[in-house]
Amino acid sequence: MQILLINPAFSLYGGLKGHGGSMAPLNLCYLAAYGRQHHPDAEFKIIDSEAQGLSHEETVNEAELFSPRLIGITTNTCVFDSVIKLIKMLKRKLPDVPIIIGGPHASSLPERSLLESGADFAAIGEGELTFSELISQIKTGLKSLEQIDGLAYHNHNGTITINSCRGLIQELDLLPFPARDLIENSLYIPPPTKRVGLGPNTIISTSRGCPFNCGFCGAQTVWSRKIRFRKPNCVVEEIKDCVNNYGIMNFNFTDEFFTANKDRVLEICDLICKLKLNISWVCSARAQRLDKATLEAMKEAGCHEISFGIESGNQNILKKIDKSLNLDEALETIRATKKAGIKTHASYILGYIDETEETIKDTINFAKKLNTHVAAFFIASPLPGTRLYAEALEKGYLRPDATWADYSPLSNKDSVLMLPELPIPVIRKWHRKAIRSYYMRPKYLILKLMSIRHWYDIINLFNGLKLFLSIKK
Repeated sequence: MQILLINPAFSLYGGLKGHGGSMAPLNLCYLAAYGRQHHPDAEFKIIDSEAQGLSHEETVNEAELFSPRLIGITTNTCVFDSVIKLIKMLKRKLPDVPIIIGGPHASSLPERSLLESGADFAAIGEGELTFSELISQIKTGLKSLEQIDGLAYHNHNGTITINSCRGLIQELDLLPFPARDLIENSLYIPPPTKRVGLGPNTIISTSRGCPFNCGFCGAQTVWSRKIRFRKPNCVVEEIKDCVNNYGIMNFNFTDEFFTANKDRVLEICDLICKLKLNISWVCSARAQRLDKATLEAMKEAGCHEISFGIESGNQNILKKIDKSLNLDEALETIRATKKAGIKTHASYILGYIDETEETIKDTINFAKKLNTHVAAFFIASPLPGTRLYAEALEKGYLRPDATWADYSPLSNKDSVLMLPELPIPVIRKWHRKAIRSYYMRPKYLILKLMSIRHWYDIINLFNGLKLFLSIKK
């Protein structure tokens, strides 16, 4: 039995090439690894059309050569237009092969996603168990689909059934390591804003979920607010596997909140040092409660950069977002991180509901005050499944002619949000102004030049400049 998993092309069909780098499709690697564990008779293949630069036609041709009995396609919102086109082409060439979609978009809007795409099934939430059970059903003739929790599907009468919710996987350590042998690891290069070394790069998930409830974040759509941790020794064993079997020395811990548990972070760092793993890595953290001892341990274990979600420099907008962050504490955390010798990355959102030109100015000014090594300014994007989307939908703030590709938070497309006090052209003007005014400051240029330690820092500088220029004025 052949089972095909596809990461669809995005850059060729409207995406801003380079802004997200090229990241390994970890979700598909997990699906394949879990599927192989429970279906040893099956053959799995991953086509990463985005990383390989494949058109839909080329993707379909590869799929046809593989002769799959099931096709799985990952979805997020901004790539969903591309998914729709790809599925239509697959259905023309392989009409009898069932297709299942999963990921945050399909999880948020399962019925609409099935109707728009023509896919046969949608996995809602964590996909490993649902996908594996669907494989079992295909083997036996799809006789008991109603028994698969977390599955949505078309009925013979034209309606759509959405089964009971799938429970969360409590013991993440029971999952096999992602099937990195099914992808070409040399293809994956992070964006210049998160590149911490040369050579192959991969992402590692050390936990799932986030206990916070930021209004713009869709993480809980798949993982929920309950955070589940992998044990430190399991995490480090996966790092060793990447180093020994794939020659990967650069990592992005892709957790929403890597530093949620101090003792666990210290144990991971201690194990990395004891095993003398000469690796480089980047992670995400909240700009609060990060002490000197933790930062120094992270630095010693190879942490080169920490990404902080600041979101706004205005306390009222932070309250609107439901971002429990104190700006004074954030400032001290950034200073402590720099002092520990770790580069800093901060992200900001412009154009949130209730935003004004004055609050945007506050954000730009606070970003300059923090003076992080990287400042990423995004236009607020109301992704399905978030409270921002629900409020925008209720108040009629969603642009009626918007496509799913327009939901990308960093692109040359117009904002999806139509705010009565902040028109789309004004948001766009401030977004470009934020980028230009931040990066063209003498203080920032001095920081950037002083932070050059390796020649890949120079490469990052030029690649970042190219990305900067690709965002039109």
